[in-house]
Amino acid sequence: MTNIMDYVKKYGDISFDEEEFNEVDAAILSLISYIDFSGIIGMNKKGQYLRNALDYFLTYYDLKSFAKKGVARKDIIKLCRLIKDKARYKDILLYNYVYKLGFDEQFGAITMKLPNKTVIINYEGTDHNLVGWEEDFAMCYRNLVPSERDAIKYINKSVSLFDKEVIVLGHSKGGHLSMVAGMGAILPIRIKIKKIYNFDGPGLRKEIIKSHKYKRIKDRLNYIVPNHSIVGLILRHDDNIKVVKSVKKDLSAHSIFNWEVLDYAFKDAVLSRLSKNLDSSIVMWLDSHEDCEREKIGKAIFEFLRKNGLNDVSNLIKIRTLFMLLKNSKELDNETKKVLGNFIKFNVDYMKQNKKEKSSLS
Repeated sequence: MTNIMDYVKKYGDISFDEEEFNEVDAAILSLISYIDFSGIIGMNKKGQYLRNALDYFLTYYDLKSFAKKGVARKDIIKLCRLIKDKARYKDILLYNYVYKLGFDEQFGAITMKLPNKTVIINYEGTDHNLVGWEEDFAMCYRNLVPSERDAIKYINKSVSLFDKEVIVLGHSKGGHLSMVAGMGAILPIRIKIKKIYNFDGPGLRKEIIKSHKYKRIKDRLNYIVPNHSIVGLILRHDDNIKVVKSVKKDLSAHSIFNWEVLDYAFKDAVLSRLSKNLDSSIVMWLDSHEDCEREKIGKAIFEFLRKNGLNDVSNLIKIRTLFMLLKNSKELDNETKKVLGNFIKFNVDYMKQNKKEKSSLS
């Protein structure tokens, strides 16, 4: 399997003048948004080149603590060590870094400028903190959650009058925010947007998909999910979606490090049977519940998770944790119990499938 690390090793010394910016580059940069640049880069135009910023991060930050904060963080550290001195990436300018975590919001963003002056607005995805995931679920019943509002404010503040081309991107919730920001940007900025990349991030509400503001960015949207997607199937999407090959299943497929690369793009695939079933189930559930019902169920689930000590969502891929939650779910009302039970069943089914495939290879 060839992944993004192999891509950097093979093409990292080829400039963007020689080979133009592509979806794999966009995915790689989306992962840089997870780096804690506090004390390195502020919310101003006085930024740092990528090579210097990553050198500082790798030298002075507590990498063990960073590695525990989210999906594939150890791999992100390895990626930073690999790309910081590569000709393709080292001279990218980083500036306007912001991160905030409150009782109802997790939001992070950074602006990048390629050597050809193309501006990249890069939104951070959800980490392991339960607050971020609860905010993701709130997108099912609220038109604008706090991070969506901040995403729109951020792009309007970060793109200047003199910037000519803009790319907006993000992984996980960051991908969702890239779509929201693209739709919500003021006209002088919106017309500069060349492409929008959503890497396995939640979709949009039904009324938004049908709206004029979505249709005016649709032709620039690159919505990419792995064939074993879970997060990217939350909410709705239209036919404007690319499915790529992941060598991992369940929540592990969410990590871009597990996606196969073929030359300058990700390898095409089709949604797995389980992900197709999940996609259909989500649409049916959304159609059969009003916003107030979704809110009630969502709040009940996250209150239940906190009560059971689940403040770190990485534990949701542990079979022992899933069975503990199933056992304790008797206290929930029937509708909430059904939603939680379906999520647990989906993960267990994927775990069984993974185990079966590993057995057949041994």
